Amino acid sequence: MSRQTEIDAARARAIHLLQTRGFEASVRAAINLCEDEDAPAAARASAINSIMRANGAFTPQTGEQTKEMSEMTAAELKALTAQLERDRQQMLRDLGQSEDTAFD
Repeated sequence: MSRQTEIDAARARAIHLLQTRGFEASVRAAINLCEDEDAPAAARASAINSIMRANGAFTPQTGEQTKEMSEMTAAELKALTAQLERDRQQMLRDLGQSEDTAFD
């Protein structure tokens, strides 16, 4: 077996491991972190973001118009800001946290 063939085989084994055991382990870790009330808020937020992205929460839904913020009117920006604030408040309620955060 040539050196390049060995490298290719090792790479294929590593990719397989990452796509199977690594994927499952990272999902378990992210969920555990989200559920750990003693975990730092930044770590929980990052895990929540990862899980939400993996579930397609940040991709436009069918029929939903996507527009860059720079292309929005003042009214559209105001509506978007209001929606984001409602979403933030709901997420805090879901986490059981006070609405007073370091970002307020």
